[in-house]
Amino acid sequence: MIKVGEVVPESRIYKCTRCKNVSAFSQGERASPCVECNSETVGWEPTRKTFLIVSHDVAKEYQKRRTLTDKIADGVNSFCGHMYFVYVHILWFGWWIWHNVTGIEPFDPFPFGFLTLIVSLEAILLATFILISQNRQSEITALRSQLDYQVNLESEKKVTELLVNQKRILELLEKKKGSD
Repeated sequence: MIKVGEVVPESRIYKCTRCKNVSAFSQGERASPCVECNSETVGWEPTRKTFLIVSHDVAKEYQKRRTLTDKIADGVNSFCGHMYFVYVHILWFGWWIWHNVTGIEPFDPFPFGFLTLIVSLEAILLATFILISQNRQSEITALRSQLDYQVNLESEKKVTELLVNQKRILELLEKKKGSD
């Protein structure tokens, strides 16, 4: 028996010990109070019925499988997407230009060829990291759309089954009315 607030050991259908209401809990989820009898003191008994969770968080699963390169690309991309990146560059370029224009020993005199080289290399590397992150995001989007398609297909199948069953029930009710 599982008490309210305890971690559920496996994904399955559970039955309330007080009112026999059933509820589904996923593995690792905390058991909640029964919605029928609203009691914190009830427990949940496992039934023989299990369930399979079809949908899942693709992004979370993809996060677990990231390589070191992906993590570095995401970190660089995250830093470069903030205003801190702009502020650092404004300070750095301002200091560079100020030092080489007014300094006693300029190491990169006007037209600042070395600064141009560094900025160009930085732009190449940033573009590469951004493309790596975008490719990963497009893979996640493709996986999500595939999962959405599967869920939609399954939902459509279930709705069709429900409509067929409803039609059969209506036909049986009409036959029963006609025979009475």
